[in-house]
Amino acid sequence: MPSPKLKIIFFGTSDFAVTILRALVAAQICDLPLIITQPDEPVGRHKLLTPPPVKKLAEKIGLPTLQPEKLDDNIVKTIKKINADLFIVAAYGKIIPEKILNLPALGCLNIHPSLLPQYRGPSPIQYALLHGDQKTGISLMLVDKKMDHGPIISQIEYPIDPDDNYETLSAKLAAKSAELLLATLPKFISGELKPQGQNHSAATFTKIITKQDGQIDWQNNAQKIYNQWRAFYLWPNIFSLMTIKDKNILIKFNEIRPTAEKPDHQYLPGQLFTHNKKLLAACGEYSYLEVIKLQPEGKKIMSSSDFIHGYLK
Repeated sequence: MPSPKLKIIFFGTSDFAVTILRALVAAQICDLPLIITQPDEPVGRHKLLTPPPVKKLAEKIGLPTLQPEKLDDNIVKTIKKINADLFIVAAYGKIIPEKILNLPALGCLNIHPSLLPQYRGPSPIQYALLHGDQKTGISLMLVDKKMDHGPIISQIEYPIDPDDNYETLSAKLAAKSAELLLATLPKFISGELKPQGQNHSAATFTKIITKQDGQIDWQNNAQKIYNQWRAFYLWPNIFSLMTIKDKNILIKFNEIRPTAEKPDHQYLPGQLFTHNKKLLAACGEYSYLEVIKLQPEGKKIMSSSDFIHGYLK
């Protein structure tokens, strides 16, 4: 008689979590009696109530889903009835209380996209890009009551391409996380892999990204501003209040890149100007960015050439 499949409750919300859940389902190595994800949220200009990506996938493939506002005693009772062997957490977005963490026999395994103890907290991918790191990684760890503090089960490094932004790097790390999880689970379940404690004295921390994090400081050099754009590509993007023909205009910069071009005239940091038919922005340390797409407040995203014709001429 074949041994029964492992029962796993999956906690996840975002597209990152979708990639991992999809891989778990395709591998057919476990039963997934319950998916726990965040509540639906209003999205867009019309604030339409929209389910998170994990719920969409779970409904599509017929997996039971819960979306609790709080992980309270009622949720604990529901989870207890399932008697799961293991919890897997991937970009869930809520702190799971200890009374839930202690329920499964094998514990709660979290997939964290950094080389822990570096970049603990909610924004590890953004911080790696913001700091211009050349590598990041994935850590599979057992969750304890402190944030990203538990012992490591498995960890791998992953290179960051100089042109990666949050969207591209997140997708790559999600795919690699799914591979690592599937390779690690059998060894973890058999006891072949032993958890290794983190070096807590070397821990660094991230915070929740806010809209204000996208504001540009033009005294920074072009590479630092480019890294800010890479980190906040999807949200909140990067923006600045610019003076154009004596008018103050809030502008989002949707696509930029550093350029080695050096204009003859010296521009002050924060000035937009044309050079060789391109739109450039002056930054600190006599460095420059080429602006490819941007969005003045109240307008649609436009190309640099449309902006030049509409605002600079």
